Amino acid sequence: MRGAALSVALLLILGCTTQNQRGAPVDQAEVADRAIELGTAYLRQGDYGRAKDNLMKALAIDNQSASAHHTLAIVFQQEREFELAESYFKRAIALDPAMIAARNNYGAFLYAQDRPQDAVEQLTIATEDRFYELRPQAFENLAVSYLALKNQPAAREAFERAEALNPRLPRTLLELTLLYLAEQNYTTAKALYLRHRAIAAESARSLYACAKIYAIFLDDAERRRCTADLIRIYPTSIEASEVAAVTQGGVNER
Repeated sequence: MRGAALSVALLLILGCTTQNQRGAPVDQAEVADRAIELGTAYLRQGDYGRAKDNLMKALAIDNQSASAHHTLAIVFQQEREFELAESYFKRAIALDPAMIAARNNYGAFLYAQDRPQDAVEQLTIATEDRFYELRPQAFENLAVSYLALKNQPAAREAFERAEALNPRLPRTLLELTLLYLAEQNYTTAKALYLRHRAIAAESARSLYACAKIYAIFLDDAERRRCTADLIRIYPTSIEASEVAAVTQGGVNER
């Protein structure tokens, strides 16, 4: 990572310059960086046309910019141009294999394309960078990909790493709740559920977990509340169907 940073700094110093109308030198690397910043800002605003215009401007100056390729990949993903998105993700990673954000986002893209095994490959690399600021989310993404592969032990381990790095990830807390319920570790499951409920709105999955937990802990009032809310708010969900089929005295196992 330090080597990559030094390479960028050197490029900025030695990059070619032009003259503006007043004769002052213009650093083309700075112009490209500014275009990437604008492209990223437009991407966040959902203005994909202007985002692409600025990112292509950056690439016209420096067609080796991994950042520009990476951001264009996300733009094309949002526009559902999936083949283009993948080509730009691959180009960004080829240009800068140490760009961990690209690995994480490409992994999330692959998962969305129903390619969890490919996602695991990219996300595993992302989680190995101890200094990546979004490492907890990378572990969470990795865990979700393992769930899609029905590898519950690997998913639980990845979720536990995510939770250790950031104990306030709602999805991680809920998925760990459900995994511990499946393992019949009910005390830990309840503790995780309560932490999730304290920081996140209820969903079909969390209400399902609630109904199941309080059936186990014999709190009939709380079980009835969660069951009623689940069926009322999410009547067509799989979770509502399962809870509706529960016999008196317990919740069916998933």
